[in-house]
Amino acid sequence: MELKQAMEAATAELDVRPGFVGDVMAGGRRRHTRKLVAVTAVVALLAGVTTGVVLTRSPEPPADPRLTAATTGPLAGDSELIETALHLWNDAQKQPWKLHEPVTEVSKRANVFWTGQTPSGPVALVAQEVRVRDSEKPAALVGLVADGAVAGREVVQAESRDHEVGLYRFGPLGDHYVVLTLGKTVSWSMKPVRGPDNRLTRVWASAPHDEDGVVFTVAPLSDRPVFVRGDSVPKPDDFTQPPVLSRYDYHPDRAFVPHPGLGWSGQNCATAAPEERRAWPDMKREHPQRELQKRALLDYLVGWDATGDWSVCAWLPDGRYALMFEAYGDLYGALYQPDGTFSAPVLGGRAVKGEPAVLALPDGQGTIVADFNATIGPEERDHAWLAPAGTKEVTVVQRGVPKVVQLP
Repeated sequence: MELKQAMEAATAELDVRPGFVGDVMAGGRRRHTRKLVAVTAVVALLAGVTTGVVLTRSPEPPADPRLTAATTGPLAGDSELIETALHLWNDAQKQPWKLHEPVTEVSKRANVFWTGQTPSGPVALVAQEVRVRDSEKPAALVGLVADGAVAGREVVQAESRDHEVGLYRFGPLGDHYVVLTLGKTVSWSMKPVRGPDNRLTRVWASAPHDEDGVVFTVAPLSDRPVFVRGDSVPKPDDFTQPPVLSRYDYHPDRAFVPHPGLGWSGQNCATAAPEERRAWPDMKREHPQRELQKRALLDYLVGWDATGDWSVCAWLPDGRYALMFEAYGDLYGALYQPDGTFSAPVLGGRAVKGEPAVLALPDGQGTIVADFNATIGPEERDHAWLAPAGTKEVTVVQRGVPKVVQLP
């Protein structure tokens, strides 16, 4: 009943018929002993596209039970739905394979192993045996048919089954999710809350692995939905679990997409390295984002647009150095000791496109001012400058136009 209540809470604002969430999950409760086998995520390979051809070599025992499993789910008895899903699936295989899909051959028949109903219509999970370029073993092509098309698919290879993504996003607004449990507990959360101490917390709902292996929920993108698959439900202040990311989450599946946020790209320094240091030392650290997540100061980074594509470094008067970056429209910093060990986090203000980024550092270490392709401060330093402590304003010249920026 906990899963049913969690799903009903997650979709409470949707105008769907009574008992909808219960029906979606009901099919699995009739099959408690059936567990989906964990399989691999999509592997990006060498360039080149191949159209699907029928697999003709001698048959081998299927490595993935979904290739032959009987259809389960609330709509398992709808033969017309299943045939329609297979027709849409087969039509999609006639298109050229994408670069991250190393498929060379496909089997004669696909298998619908789960069906369900969503607010945007019925959906079906499909598996089909395929051959791939880098393996002698057969693989499985697994995907979701929704909204009258294949909403997503991935190649699941036998050699690395533990990395299957198993997350599909669809719907008119891209806010409907089907997530495979893959023998684990799937947890999801929305709307992180920052407390008076600046630490973040999240409330989690979860689906245990002994259900039917399929989770459906609606999660508006503006609510920052996060999905985690593991042995337990994350704690409210734990921001270190590996999130489940679809291919679209870490890069849109289309070319020439400008990066959001401030739109800057690259790494620049606000100071010159000290005379005794001609280069930055090897850092005994994780990424600065990870350091802040360990302290519940930075949210899960689950989208390609969650962070900016830039950073600024600075050697500080007390011998430490700082890294400044952008995430979710805010400015953050991380301070390190001279030997590269983490020293302190820094939270800044909003990152406003078209305006210089300003990050005040603690302990009287000054203020980093950055505006890529501009000259900054009395030294007319390119891109970034470390204003000494006590500096109240700085002149930034962008494209020949000077602007006086007030500092905190």
